[in-house]
Amino acid sequence: MKKRTVIGIIAGIVVLPLAACAILIGLHSNKGTIEAESAFRASADIAADTTHFFDSEAVALADTSGDTASLRSEALRAYNMVNEIREKNKLKPLKWDPNLESTSDVRAKECNQVFSHTRPNNTPWYTVNSDIMGGENLAYGYVNASEVLDGWMASPTHRENILFPDFSKISLSVYVADDGTYFWAQEFGY
Repeated sequence: MKKRTVIGIIAGIVVLPLAACAILIGLHSNKGTIEAESAFRASADIAADTTHFFDSEAVALADTSGDTASLRSEALRAYNMVNEIREKNKLKPLKWDPNLESTSDVRAKECNQVFSHTRPNNTPWYTVNSDIMGGENLAYGYVNASEVLDGWMASPTHRENILFPDFSKISLSVYVADDGTYFWAQEFGY
């Protein structure tokens, strides 16, 4: 009986600190996506919506952001990777949409304030422009297109948006916060 107690104590000394470290690492992950919130609107929902949202002030600010060429280049690289993934899955490619780019610029910047499909003003993500926004994928901490696409494709809800056959338009934006964190917004339209 004494031998089992000693083994239990030794196991507790080794296992509990390891478990605590794993929990802390999970809580302080420097990369992430959002699983629990809905970021999809059917085209019928958009067409039937009698209230139209357009946040012209946010879009105007996003259009004057002065994003660097390298960030836009990485967003375009992610766009090309999305179309490669869709092609492998026998889906039509998505077209880059400049109107969606304005909305993805807004959303990438807003995620620095609140990383959520709810905007900082407590309205749903699609209120940037409800007439064109059909789906949204968000991520933070990924520094390049390959990483963020791997993260989105590993997530069932994000993968579903990327492979949704009815989407025809897309845009991606990357915003780097003052602390160096990368925020990604991927917007889809019909």
